Amino acid sequence: MHRLTEFSLRRPWLTLGILLAITAVLGVGVPKVKPAYGFRVLVGEEHPAIIALDSMIREFSGGYPVRIAWECGPGKPCENVFDHVSLHMADAVVRELTAADSVMNVLGPSNASVVVPTEGGFAVRRFVENRLVVDDTHELAQRVLDDPLWVGDLVSADARVGVIVVQPADNHPQTDLRVTSAVDAALEPFRGQGFDYHIVGDGISNVFSGRELANSTGKLIPFLVIVIGALLYLLTRSWQQTGVTLATMGIGFLWTLGVMGWLGWPQDGMLEVLPAVVVIVGVCDAVHLLMRFAAERSVDPSRSSQGALMAAARDAGPPCLITTLTTAVAFASFAASDLDTFVRFGVILPVGVLSCLVVSFSLLPLAIDRLPNEALRSGRVSESWDHVMGSVAATSLRRAGPLLIVNVLLLVFFGYGWASYLRADTDLMKAYGESSRIVQAVSFFEKALGSSQALELVVTLPSGADIADPSTLETLSRFSKSLSQIDGLSEPESVLILIKRMNRLLHSDAPEFERFGDSSAVNAEILELIAFDDPDNLTRWLSLDRSKLRISSTGPALSMNEREAALEATRRMTTAMLPSSWQVQLTGEFSIHRDWARDVQATQLRSFPIAFGLVFILVSIFLRSWKLGLAAMVPTLLPVVVVLGAMGWLGMSLDVARAMIAAVVIGIGVDDAIHVLSHYKKRRDAGDTSHEAMGAALRHSGRAVVTTSIALSLGFLTLMMSAWQTVATFGFFVALSIMGALVATLLVLPALVFAFAPKGGAAPAAGSHDEGVA
Repeated sequence: MHRLTEFSLRRPWLTLGILLAITAVLGVGVPKVKPAYGFRVLVGEEHPAIIALDSMIREFSGGYPVRIAWECGPGKPCENVFDHVSLHMADAVVRELTAADSVMNVLGPSNASVVVPTEGGFAVRRFVENRLVVDDTHELAQRVLDDPLWVGDLVSADARVGVIVVQPADNHPQTDLRVTSAVDAALEPFRGQGFDYHIVGDGISNVFSGRELANSTGKLIPFLVIVIGALLYLLTRSWQQTGVTLATMGIGFLWTLGVMGWLGWPQDGMLEVLPAVVVIVGVCDAVHLLMRFAAERSVDPSRSSQGALMAAARDAGPPCLITTLTTAVAFASFAASDLDTFVRFGVILPVGVLSCLVVSFSLLPLAIDRLPNEALRSGRVSESWDHVMGSVAATSLRRAGPLLIVNVLLLVFFGYGWASYLRADTDLMKAYGESSRIVQAVSFFEKALGSSQALELVVTLPSGADIADPSTLETLSRFSKSLSQIDGLSEPESVLILIKRMNRLLHSDAPEFERFGDSSAVNAEILELIAFDDPDNLTRWLSLDRSKLRISSTGPALSMNEREAALEATRRMTTAMLPSSWQVQLTGEFSIHRDWARDVQATQLRSFPIAFGLVFILVSIFLRSWKLGLAAMVPTLLPVVVVLGAMGWLGMSLDVARAMIAAVVIGIGVDDAIHVLSHYKKRRDAGDTSHEAMGAALRHSGRAVVTTSIALSLGFLTLMMSAWQTVATFGFFVALSIMGALVATLLVLPALVFAFAPKGGAAPAAGSHDEGVA
């Protein structure tokens, strides 16, 4: 890196031209970055869960539904769902949304069909006909409150809560955004009349959550810049150096965003934290360069800025390069995930930290060299730091044995907690926080309607099987009833209910005829009648060729273990109760959330060993000693194991952000050990004993690693301001781990070296077979 600094200082205009050209090219990509939300964006188009969902959508029309609920009663603008005010509102919203782009179908209390008996058979009625509320709403209300396809879906059992179901044209992210905008526009006039809406649905919920995170991140970025700027000023006592350093980090982030734009990648929920992480991690190289620059000037005040900058780059450049590479490969370990959002994170974050490294050793020295020389600070601060670091080295020497024993005990105890008890899960209340609009909507639906998520089963009948056959219908009926006995699942809905209720209507609404027809011909005729009078209602449950039917069972938001148990029970019942020639596919929010949690767990288990292995190899190559490389990993591994083990012992779970803690801390936390061991090895090669070399290394690098660790920790702590609890806890635990890595580097690393390093003078030559660390 020092050669890059020398080139920049000797050819400033050429350097500026190159940097400007890169910035211009990548800047063109920035407007290409668009927000996108939803499980399709997070897991990827080719994920089995998305393929299964798309298959269901193709067979049964449209994307995953959006459900809009409102409440009537005391203090509300309506007495019940079926009064005139409520029905007029519902009719206006339904009509506007039906005309909206990307909406296939809209169903609500105003336009949903109500099949009533007549002298000649039956008639299809609606609460609003020709834009007028019908006169017999009371009679119709009594009928629909006895209809399982209405209660729980379109109205609550007490008629106090109504629901409008919006069927998007497809399940793509841009469709979700357009539907969200259309829903907001349709509801806005009625919010002013006192209606309060609660909206759920996979696509629209992810849009809401993404916007909440984006707004929250937009608010914390200025605070983050203030915190980092304050630390830089305390370090340099120069507003000018602080300003150019922050501006340099801004250029690095712009490059990162530009690369993402040129790749055509969206900014999903995970990448909303991209600016914060890039600035927090990227500024560390600048801190090391600035501190060495100040040290070089204090040694020789008459030295030119260029000379001091070149000397600082020669000293700080190699360890900064390797620490950036270790951070980059740790982030890159997420690219091994099966989830697209982790893959993008694993590619873009390394681009960000590498970009910040490049500008820190090119643009930043160039800017500092153009700043006016400022008065040097007193050497008292440096002397105090030398004294503190000397005391730390002495403590590690005296207490090497106990420190290492405690280290081993901590690794064993918390390692067991991590391995045995820490599992991935997705809990909305914990991930988004109770103040989230999504969580409040889910809670409302579960309280008023009993469910917020659906498990969808698509049953494919074999060739020759007839859905109208009474034996087929009875088999499906027994299977449906068994599903309702599974914890977490409600009474399923399917075409079976339509057939039974239509058969009852054809027999003068006699309750004893609410069953299947006696023959295939009768049932086939019933299906034809339903298709003729209300085709949309039938296609929700039965494919056009009548070879596939959909069974939908709703339930509340459950933990991963509860979802897994319910899905396993469903699979067992499928095997036991349905013919082997019938194919059953599970999908819907219930199944997708389970697959998501499972793959998050797999990502954590996969990324950590990859990050650990790659970082160990890089550090060993840089230090030219696998033993020093292993020593560097110990103070980094300790806080990771302690933090994740404590989460396991406390019964906490891994969500999408917490799953990244291990690999992120491995990449960032090892930086302190690299800077210390880099100077330690220089001193050993120069002939110092291990004790002398470690003392010198701590005095040389101690202040810088303490400063950068505090900067990193405070930077990650700013994420606690996020509206998403998952991001806030990620910031807290990473900050805690970084400080733990700092303490371990200052105490455990020297103790490790003192315990195993040879007590003689110079380090052994490369290739020798000594038994010490170095």
